[in-house]
Amino acid sequence: MSRPVQPGSGALTLTGQAPTVKVGMVLVLDVNVLGRKVGTLRRVGDEYVFQYDPGVAPEQFVSLAMPVRMQPWTWPRDLHPYFRQNLPEGFLLSVIQEDFGRLLDGTDLSVLAVVGSASIGRVTLTLQGQAATTPLDEFDVGTVLHGDNTHEHFAELVRHHARAAISGAVPKFLAPEALAAAEVDALPQAEAAGLGKPSMRTGRYIVKGSDDKTPYLGFNEFYSMRLIERIGAVPVAKTIMSDDGRVLLVERFDVDQNGVPVRGVEDLCGLLGLPPNEKYSPSTEQVVKAARAYFASDRWSDNARRLAWLILATYVVRNADCHAKNIALTYTDADDVEFTPVYDMVTTQAYPQYAKNPPALTIDGRRTWAAGSTLSRFFGTRLNIPAKEYARMVEALCDAAVDTGKEVIARSDERPEWRGVAKNMVHAWNDGMESLRSVKPDASLRELTSSIDEARFSGPGKSPAEEKQGRSSLLPKRGGRAF
Repeated sequence: MSRPVQPGSGALTLTGQAPTVKVGMVLVLDVNVLGRKVGTLRRVGDEYVFQYDPGVAPEQFVSLAMPVRMQPWTWPRDLHPYFRQNLPEGFLLSVIQEDFGRLLDGTDLSVLAVVGSASIGRVTLTLQGQAATTPLDEFDVGTVLHGDNTHEHFAELVRHHARAAISGAVPKFLAPEALAAAEVDALPQAEAAGLGKPSMRTGRYIVKGSDDKTPYLGFNEFYSMRLIERIGAVPVAKTIMSDDGRVLLVERFDVDQNGVPVRGVEDLCGLLGLPPNEKYSPSTEQVVKAARAYFASDRWSDNARRLAWLILATYVVRNADCHAKNIALTYTDADDVEFTPVYDMVTTQAYPQYAKNPPALTIDGRRTWAAGSTLSRFFGTRLNIPAKEYARMVEALCDAAVDTGKEVIARSDERPEWRGVAKNMVHAWNDGMESLRSVKPDASLRELTSSIDEARFSGPGKSPAEEKQGRSSLLPKRGGRAF
């Protein structure tokens, strides 16, 4: 059980597992890096103020964009972009608002007070005077790998494990594992984080589910990620798919072998100074420029290629959700910044209601899958990748698409319920291969066609808009984003 905050130290008091609001008092959060308090975050008037404590070492910075200094870092009206990057979204946010709504004061700061002690990256936020981390209920990942993952059942799991700061619209939560006392004692952060307890819970996995709009999303993401992993040219987050294809376990890349956070993670949406709801607004050129500023010159070439593989893969698999929050940097200090392993790679075109969505970010002012020479020119001018190397990368990804596509088809033969999603995935990859290789239609470049015909797949599923003669003005706007 969490101990109560000392009187006068904040607007919330932890009683049992939940904080409660004390009206009229100022909410203050401790900000911790690798388990050590480095500063405080509070709201002052219409501004949010983050203040480093005296004597904090330069390497204990909270964000690449907010190095250690004596004067406070302020942001008008909303939280600083860094502190907003892990705020819950979508279903997880609705669960937190429903379950903890009476404890919130209507600000994102109070949401962080509830979930900030369990987060992605090396930074946690807790009520002033509280421990840097909050124990989470232990979770057996076998229950989702081999169990009931219907939407209703998974929703209950999300509700039970909702106290974590993790962004993204699909249902998800952190999966804590129990470490024995001897394992805890061996952790390098044990003393700093105050972990001298019989056991602790660590969130080694992110558990992602499906919903009615995105069925078998675990199957989709597993094989979309497998496509780029097959090349072996760029790090890819490790994943495990559940037996029924509805759930995906994603192994976190910010933690050590014991599941304890050791690396910072910052997405490009935050580094551009944008709130999460503007993750589709920047151009790819702006993303590259913002990221480049944090790389030493001798590290940029390799990392530019990491980004290049990510961009090209989104065009092959037709992932319309590679926005600025799905491109991120990771580090242990400011001198070893690198792009994260690839994550959240999904064939969004496999779901008819999102099949018409264009790429998430513009290139050369355009948002289209038929990029023509734009991509090759962008790679040359922005990433310093010559045309011949670009062409080799395209062919490597297309070869991987053919091999992985055949695997997708074979797996769908084993599980007929996957057949609809599998069919749409390989049709999307056929589209991706053709449009990347040629500005004109060329059926010979659609190398999965023979495998699609052998599987007796019909054409790709139509979007609801294509299936209707007209649309009511009361219906939601076309092309919504779900991921």
